[in-house]
Amino acid sequence: MPKRILLLLLCSFLVLSKAWATHIVGGEFELQYLQRSEYRLTLNLYFDDVNGSPGALDPYITVNIFQKSSNRLMQSKVMPLREQSFVPYTNIDCTVGSLRTRKLVYNEQITLPASQYSNPAGYYVTWERCCRNRTISNIVSPENAAQTFYMEFPAVVRDGQPFINSSPRLFPPLSDYACINELFYFDFDGTDPDGDSLVYDMVTPLNGFTSALNPNAPSQQYPYTPRSGPYPEIGWLPGYSKDTQIKGNPAMNINARTGQLTMRPQNKGLYVFGVRCQEFRNGVKIGEVRRDFQVLVLDCQINASPQVMALEQGQNVFYQANQVLRLDPAGSRCIEVLFTDPDLQEFVQLRAQPVNFDSQDYTLNGVTSGTINQDGTSSDTLRATLCFDECFDTGGKVYQMDLIVKDDGCSLPRQDTVHLNFVINPVPDAPPALALSTPKRVFEVQQGDVLNFDVTGTDSDGQDVTLTAKGLNFDLASQPVTFENQTKPAEVTSPFLWQIDCSTVQQESYQVEFTASSVVCGKTIEKKEVVEVRPIYKNNVPSISTDQQVLVINLEPGQPYEAKVFGKDIDLDALALSAAGNGFNLGDLGMDFTSTGGQGSAEGLFRWVATCNAATGNVIRVNFNLKEDACVPSPDQQLVLEFHIIAPNDAPVITTDKPVLSFDLNLNEPFEAKLFGDDINLDPLRLRAEGDGFNLADYGMNFTATDGKGKADGTFNWVANCKAAGQEVIRVNFKLAEDACTPFPEQVLTMEFRVTAPQLADFLPPNIFTPNDDGLNDYFEIPGLPTDFCSAVFSNIVIYNRWGKEVFRSTNSDFKWDGKGVNVGVYFYVIDFGTSKYKGSITIAE
Repeated sequence: MPKRILLLLLCSFLVLSKAWATHIVGGEFELQYLQRSEYRLTLNLYFDDVNGSPGALDPYITVNIFQKSSNRLMQSKVMPLREQSFVPYTNIDCTVGSLRTRKLVYNEQITLPASQYSNPAGYYVTWERCCRNRTISNIVSPENAAQTFYMEFPAVVRDGQPFINSSPRLFPPLSDYACINELFYFDFDGTDPDGDSLVYDMVTPLNGFTSALNPNAPSQQYPYTPRSGPYPEIGWLPGYSKDTQIKGNPAMNINARTGQLTMRPQNKGLYVFGVRCQEFRNGVKIGEVRRDFQVLVLDCQINASPQVMALEQGQNVFYQANQVLRLDPAGSRCIEVLFTDPDLQEFVQLRAQPVNFDSQDYTLNGVTSGTINQDGTSSDTLRATLCFDECFDTGGKVYQMDLIVKDDGCSLPRQDTVHLNFVINPVPDAPPALALSTPKRVFEVQQGDVLNFDVTGTDSDGQDVTLTAKGLNFDLASQPVTFENQTKPAEVTSPFLWQIDCSTVQQESYQVEFTASSVVCGKTIEKKEVVEVRPIYKNNVPSISTDQQVLVINLEPGQPYEAKVFGKDIDLDALALSAAGNGFNLGDLGMDFTSTGGQGSAEGLFRWVATCNAATGNVIRVNFNLKEDACVPSPDQQLVLEFHIIAPNDAPVITTDKPVLSFDLNLNEPFEAKLFGDDINLDPLRLRAEGDGFNLADYGMNFTATDGKGKADGTFNWVANCKAAGQEVIRVNFKLAEDACTPFPEQVLTMEFRVTAPQLADFLPPNIFTPNDDGLNDYFEIPGLPTDFCSAVFSNIVIYNRWGKEVFRSTNSDFKWDGKGVNVGVYFYVIDFGTSKYKGSITIAE
């Protein structure tokens, strides 16, 4: 049993020893915005490939994000090892076996929803791991010292809007070693994808809460519980602190703006240090990234600095500090550069670096790099020549250029610099000359003139001279101008020709600028001459007239009107006449205008027959327009005819041949009336009749009319009928309408009719007759008995004797019974009216 326990403890120790084996050099976080709420979180871990145990290389890590204001855990994320590579040396020849660093990259895509990551105080992400290198020289118990990788980032929303931000991408990792008492420098500068400001300072590295017994390794038996900040710092050995992390003169420090690390270390050893990069936007801090790293300080072989010297070509005195060389612009414009290195077989390299100018118009020729005294040769000094281009000049200022020579010594190259101050004046050059073949500079011209002279440009230095012309207050191409822009050496001549035409006199004055120019060293030198062209032009205003004495005309509808319109121009310019209605189209009112134009004259004819649609009471104006075709035409001339349409009208009269307008008619009584319409204005008349609430035809009425100008006649015919008898009164309206510009309302004449139907009781037959042929009462008859009583219609009459025998029958209402063939006595008759019967008796007497 004890052996088994001992074996178990031994195995646990072996696993744990692998987990906490010293290995950490340093590292830092990066957070990159992708899209919407998606980001890529990366941890760059630098692993000591010399002193670190391979078993401590984690295949994955678990990072934790906390809220700054409350230290609340927001999320944990597992990030696998994605890639690894070695950190390169500045100079591979300076490689030492005791320094080899591996870069391990862990990353994973994470989501930072705006609904969760909106706290104004921001957030921080951490990963804790133990342990550091046991060989570190400036901290307490380095093999038990842990490291906390730490980065702060802002909320993803600000003032209700998305706040997009990526963390700084830091400087490349430190790969070189330093040497005792040698100046060591390294660029730790970072870049920010969002253009935020970065500020650097030295900080004490964070230790955190992990330990050798609980290193937060993926292989350990019990998972590490994430812990929030603040995190404990590492412990400095005596003499070391945040401000003296590596002793020296100077001690390690960092430029707050550039991020350049500088020190001159005084002791050998492996030293850990911490750098913080703070991120500011609009002056407000939004995040920070910490990087822990370590640097190896060795006791190196002394590397002497190279040396560089300069002198003006053709001189034998070397350039001295703060001297200003004044190079002859007409000379060689070159400087000899000599450089060497006290160390034999040392590679050196020369470069020229402008300080206060950007021009690259110079060359560095000859030997600009090489090895001093290589293979036993006696080449202890290398020579190069710095020459400035012919057109290079300093513009009257003192330019500065650094001539820098650098060796490839270890651990870092050393260099020497000559700060060269120099002045080069521009190459002397006479400006070009410009001449015209005429002394005049102001030209007065008229239409039809030709302006012609020669323009010559010369350059006394023999440079190319260019001759150009342009309009200052007009486009030269808009005028009939002939001039060829030319370039020739020393002298060039180009003729100028301008044919003055109608387009030229449109403007009062023209300015033409001639330029002779030459280019020397990219600078254009010009000579200018300006001439003025003044067109002289006079135009008389054309006149418009008419053959009419008055211009305000009164017309009646149907009245014709005709006027001639004339245009005259003493300049004999082409004239054209036109006419337009003021607010209407001529054709809409039946107006017509024709015209002919010509040089100096135009004539038009206006015709119109006034129409009723013009008699609106408004004034009608016709504008006659005279336009001239001149170079500078006068304003269009106008003549206006004003028309007033007068349409007098009297009401038409309707009459009848009847003295009265109310009529009592018996049933079946015929009626006829004549109707007459008269209009003293002789407007067309139309006569019609209509029943008052009924259709004439339904009552058997008929009306025929003859319409005409100023007169209309009509005839009304009717036979009174039972349909009318059933009405108390019926009315017929006779209407007379006129077709005038402003017609009166229809004139109405109304006739009233009352129809009386006969009553049966009004027709009492006689009761005795004497058929003795004496001519008196010889027949039995009912004179005037109607066949129609409206309510009854006569059917027949039958006469019976006292025994009921029929002795007479008739179907005519105007019957006559002579009584022949029967005896005297009393007889009985029945008159049948269909709906009723009338009975009576008749006596035949002798």
